[in-house]
Amino acid sequence: MAKQTQDEFLFDFGGLPCRLTYTGNHGWRLQTAKSGVFSDFGAGQILARDLKETPCLTKEPIQVLPFGLNASDGSSVRLDEEGLVLYTPSGRKAVRLTGVEDNGVSTSVFGVFSPDERIFGTGERFDRLNRRGLVTEIFASDRWLQWEGNSYVPIPLLVSSEGHGLFLNRFERCLFDLDTSGDGSYELRVMGNVPMDLYLFASDRMSDVLYGYSVLSGFCPEPAEWLYGTQVCRYSPDFSNPEGILAMRDAMKENDFPWEAVIVEGWDTYDPNRNAALAETARELAKDGKRLMMYHFCGKIPGNAESSFGAKPEYFVHRKEDGSVQLPQTHSFNPADNPEGDRVRTHVYVDITNPEAVEWWQKEVWGPLTKDALVRGSKIDFCELFPDDEELVFHDGRETSGAHHWYPTLYNTLMYRYYSSLPGGGMNFSRGGGIGAQRYPFLWAGDQLREWFYLHVILRGVLTAGLSGIPFMSFDMGGYRPARNQETDPEDEVFVRGIEFGCFTANIQTHGKVMRPYDFEAPVKQIYRVYAKAHDLLRPYLVEQGRISSKTGLPLMRALALWDGTDPACLDCEDEYLLGDGFLVAPILDRTTERDIYLPKGSWEELLSGRTIEGPVTLRHYPADLTTIPVFVNRDSKSTVLKDILPMLKALLDSLSGDSVTPNPITSKKEESQ
Repeated sequence: MAKQTQDEFLFDFGGLPCRLTYTGNHGWRLQTAKSGVFSDFGAGQILARDLKETPCLTKEPIQVLPFGLNASDGSSVRLDEEGLVLYTPSGRKAVRLTGVEDNGVSTSVFGVFSPDERIFGTGERFDRLNRRGLVTEIFASDRWLQWEGNSYVPIPLLVSSEGHGLFLNRFERCLFDLDTSGDGSYELRVMGNVPMDLYLFASDRMSDVLYGYSVLSGFCPEPAEWLYGTQVCRYSPDFSNPEGILAMRDAMKENDFPWEAVIVEGWDTYDPNRNAALAETARELAKDGKRLMMYHFCGKIPGNAESSFGAKPEYFVHRKEDGSVQLPQTHSFNPADNPEGDRVRTHVYVDITNPEAVEWWQKEVWGPLTKDALVRGSKIDFCELFPDDEELVFHDGRETSGAHHWYPTLYNTLMYRYYSSLPGGGMNFSRGGGIGAQRYPFLWAGDQLREWFYLHVILRGVLTAGLSGIPFMSFDMGGYRPARNQETDPEDEVFVRGIEFGCFTANIQTHGKVMRPYDFEAPVKQIYRVYAKAHDLLRPYLVEQGRISSKTGLPLMRALALWDGTDPACLDCEDEYLLGDGFLVAPILDRTTERDIYLPKGSWEELLSGRTIEGPVTLRHYPADLTTIPVFVNRDSKSTVLKDILPMLKALLDSLSGDSVTPNPITSKKEESQ
């Protein structure tokens, strides 16, 4: 029996008691009850509470009309023979739900997509942007040598090509069957005996969905300006001692390579006896305006925590079964990192629900590093290993359910805030998390090989993250490990295409067990030098566009789908992107010197030649020798700094060839009406 109050509608749906509210920002919230009680707190609200913010609990008045329910923005909901149908303010049918189900083990909502609808989102994904036709698991896992749909940062957010969206407001593992039957039907299932908490965004623009998701789960903070530069990271033993770090500094200076910070990997982060050497190294780097960052395991307590840092037992997360603080890592590790076998390794974690433990962690453990040793951030790894299938005991009494995702998200956010409070601002790179992962720029796209194939993988990972509410995503430039076959994937060529691609991204991160920029032959080093300097020229633009991302939820690197959701060519494009609203970038990701490029509607200027091309248009066999990346400038960009940057950028890139590149004639053009 339906029941209406001023701001909520109670009804039975699929035999389950449900509550429907309107939350503003085009968002309707559909919930099921547990033990007859509706909870106001889902993932977004829990995260805000943990961060001492005001949770988003808005319930705006709902108007009851003969045909259904109306919200203040003009969107509406109808309950009829089709199920629960959501309409946008323009009157377009947006979301159709056919039922909900709670079997005590999982809770599901069922629905139907429209025939031509593409579905984006679900977090960082490496296989493809359009998730329709796939079963997608919302569970963070480290499978860096696999790419078939896995994710370090899964987000249960769906963004439709038609402009509306769905957000499952739960931290628990989920399973999304997105029309594998081919008949348009889908199922969103949350695992565990938990209620359904689903937001339905009734908009005609995908950007509205990203904004609404950010309102619920938090907007990304504006990164410090130096974070848009180049960070140098190297697997041990190179940076495990001051000599290796300073040798890198000297090599970068000798080769005239710009950079901002070094990420020290291979150094024992928590050895107090080495802090003096670390501080002296940081002071040496500071003479050149460079910063030092550390590497550490997400939330993992060092073995000497009690003897060296005065840790108390209540600072650790405990197993409920036996009180042990040794927590077995969950089933999400990369087998290459766990050679002993399944479920062997255990870790001790700081209890971040205990304010005293957080204060101890930041003051006693990290305080000497940041205050005395001048560390300005860290690279936080292995976020996907926190257990979710062990009953744990936390200081604040919360349940373990969803901890696999909420723990790294909260930990990384707390650490980012801590680093950001340091003089000059700080940062952490992180490769994992869940709902709210946008709160700590920058994430990085995990570990890949320095191969052509993985350049595609990296780009898809960044674009899918952007379509899932994560504005800033970085990556190991050109890959983390060497190629398996140097004949098919020559390291110098992949590296060159990697730096050209990396130039037109949020920041450049050199990392891995691969050749360093200064190890290559002179011609390759010259290409690297030019593009690294070109990236520095872009910094005012990146800062400007990043500020927009922090206010709107729009990613800095945008899939073409966000440019024009009515253009099928934009919706299906996976190898081009927009950098802010000023550049369209078509990177070369294969061993070739040409590619086809699609320019959507708009007026585009070739970066090097200055020629203007009106879209929509396809450029066939567009030439791009090894020194060139195809980039086009949006003539209608709203950027206030772009016009000042372009002449310097063109001159610098032209220095590689001496002449502007003239493309082949246009051989295929679409009609404006298409």
